[in-house]
Amino acid sequence: MKWPGIVALVALAPIVYSLAFPSVTVRYRLTLDAEVDGAPKTGSGVIEVSYSKESRLAGQHPIVIHARGEAVALDLDSRGTVFALLKAGSDSRSAPEFIVFRAFNFLHGALPDPIDDGLIKLQQLSGKREIALSSLPMLVRFRDINDQMSVEKVDPFDLATSFGSGVRLTRATLEIVPAGIWPLNRLGITGEPITRGVEKRLAWLGALKGKYLGGGGSARGAPLELDSGDFKKG
Repeated sequence: MKWPGIVALVALAPIVYSLAFPSVTVRYRLTLDAEVDGAPKTGSGVIEVSYSKESRLAGQHPIVIHARGEAVALDLDSRGTVFALLKAGSDSRSAPEFIVFRAFNFLHGALPDPIDDGLIKLQQLSGKREIALSSLPMLVRFRDINDQMSVEKVDPFDLATSFGSGVRLTRATLEIVPAGIWPLNRLGITGEPITRGVEKRLAWLGALKGKYLGGGGSARGAPLELDSGDFKKG
């Protein structure tokens, strides 16, 4: 084969691969609405999830999912802050990788089969949906924001127990937002940017570098078995 033919094959390889193994990137804004003594409070954040079909050779899983983003922070003034983590709550399908399926009523809260059709359906999603409070990610607060070991789980139906009387969560929504065009969206150049800044709230987070709260390499002894990836991914 002559050089022009080889060059053409090399140039076409990424296109052929993308057709055989498609990938869909979704960005969504998770918004939490609350009241503190009757005054409205809102917190939101944009999270990105990529779903990629993979070869089944060598026993690979047929789809690979990657999430990027940070825990959503909802400030409640002097009462403190509630964080919606990148971790499932009581609903196993409330993790960042699956909550879109739950919000848009995919059967069993999962990507439909066959995978190619499921990715097409995923790519066509748009608009805003309300999320049942029971299907929210894990909610937590810190008794002392500077002490990672002071983290406590928060009941979405009973914020008053954690933050005092007059505090309640009123609504949660998920909205699909523009993700832009790959690879520019990986740099945040196009589309609505992924929310950043959780390390400004949690000064100790950067030092964890993938470890569990408390600095350990395993979940043993870590409060709620949380690690840094539950607060920030990618």
